[in-house]
Amino acid sequence: MASSNLLDHGVLLVKSRGTYFPTLIATWLGECFDAMDATIYFIAMYPAVSQLLASKDAVQIGWHGSSILFCFMLGWAIGSVVFGYVADKLGRKNTLCLTILLYAIACGLCALVQTTWQLALCRFAVGLGIGGEIALGAVMLGETSRPGKQRAWSMAALGTSFGVGCMLCGLFNFGTGELGWRYLFAVGIIPAIVTLYIRFKISEPQCFEELQKKRYDLQNVPKILLKQHERDVLANPFALAFDKRNRRSIIVVTLLATSAIVGYWAGVSWMPAWINQLTGHEAVAERSTATLCMSVGGFLGALLLPVMVSSFRYSTVFKIGFIGSLIAAIGTFTVVKAYSPAVNVCAFAVGVATYIPFIALQIYVVDAFATELRGTASGIAWSFGRIIAGLAALMTGPLIAMFGGSYGTAAACVSLVYLLGLVTAFFVRQPVVQKEYTERRKPRTASTGSHTPVVVAVQTINQ
Repeated sequence: MASSNLLDHGVLLVKSRGTYFPTLIATWLGECFDAMDATIYFIAMYPAVSQLLASKDAVQIGWHGSSILFCFMLGWAIGSVVFGYVADKLGRKNTLCLTILLYAIACGLCALVQTTWQLALCRFAVGLGIGGEIALGAVMLGETSRPGKQRAWSMAALGTSFGVGCMLCGLFNFGTGELGWRYLFAVGIIPAIVTLYIRFKISEPQCFEELQKKRYDLQNVPKILLKQHERDVLANPFALAFDKRNRRSIIVVTLLATSAIVGYWAGVSWMPAWINQLTGHEAVAERSTATLCMSVGGFLGALLLPVMVSSFRYSTVFKIGFIGSLIAAIGTFTVVKAYSPAVNVCAFAVGVATYIPFIALQIYVVDAFATELRGTASGIAWSFGRIIAGLAALMTGPLIAMFGGSYGTAAACVSLVYLLGLVTAFFVRQPVVQKEYTERRKPRTASTGSHTPVVVAVQTINQ
């Protein structure tokens, strides 16, 4: 599908240069605060749930904590699909504002809860907003950047935002940890300020504006007179996503997303609570330090992505990411038996490895699908993964009980899901636009103009 979309992969992206940097800033800040508001729960979970339950029992805290995580993941899943569809139909900019405002306010409300079910409801709302923003932010930035090198580095830059968001969470925990978990949740309302920047500084991607113009021009034309690509412009994005031309790609990206999401959010995210068990106390400094180390690792993983995408096929990049994630996660939770500096080294390694599949998938989705269904396709992929991650999180409680209250052993078992991503990576096809870009990176002949590679790539895509 993406290979037939001329306007996506050259002409309009060049016209969009004026909106590139404001969009990069807006989406970077949006995902940075996504990460912060998402990670706050994992740092605050143990003290928050134990206080709300008035209990220190590891199994009871684990069951309630995983149930709240399930609600968060369910919201994330629903938000990905709903806001992805809304963005494809009504526009990227206003939808992005709405998602950020939603998760910021909901995270702030977590500071006021009095029961675990109130916390679960607020985290569900946080998930709705974050799910929509992450699915949409990457799409919007990808549509504003040129395919190939600029797009890869743009997504890498966007990927660093997640690590910075986790760092911010760790730093805020250093500052508010002794005051209590409610203060940490209250910090989560800060992202609402970003919506003001989005509202006044960025505009719709040029390719989406052109798509809306096409829809307007074709809406009164009899269907029988329309060509296939014109019918696609008017079609329901969900119908396009599961059309035979896109079905295989949808299944592949969904399985990749599922593996990355379940491994991280239902497995690796238990690291702060696991550190609580290793130390035997609140471990404010220890949890914050490990979170910062994992974030620094993720930052490095993000910076490695452009080099990897330029040097290898997407399938190889995904294989490297999932193998690294499997080894790092299982090795951390099974080898380390007591708290020591080794925990922070392992956290760094986990960060490097587990960020790679996420960022690679963000680039791949933009390259693999056309404008008219890109938001929906992204939403479907991330949504299904969140649902499975939510169910996996729900099952983590019983796993913890089965392993005698050990968070580490349960997290190691969940991390086996990275094998699914590794197997799926063998079925990843190289998008046409990326293959054409790679071919045109060869040295130009004397007769080749400075803009010829972009034009030729655009023309070849339709062949």
